[in-house]
Amino acid sequence: MDDRTVRAALERHWDASDASDFKVEHEIYREDAVLDYPQSGERIRGRHNIQESRFVQPNKKRLQSGELSAAAISGSLNSTCL
Repeated sequence: MDDRTVRAALERHWDASDASDFKVEHEIYREDAVLDYPQSGERIRGRHNIQESRFVQPNKKRLQSGELSAAAISGSLNSTCL
């Protein structure tokens, strides 16, 4: 996957998140995605469960990106997205 494809997917995800479009926001995740919150030790498994957790605790957020590349973000995505 090239940088432009990754960037487009992330921007679609972030735009949907900003608009509280939960369906589109979570399309980026694979069905078997795992979301870890290291600060609390919480782990949420599965796209549906991730989406549900955000739906019951919505918040206002505005995400912005700087310079991104597929190589730079591949470690943080841990193959659970895209």
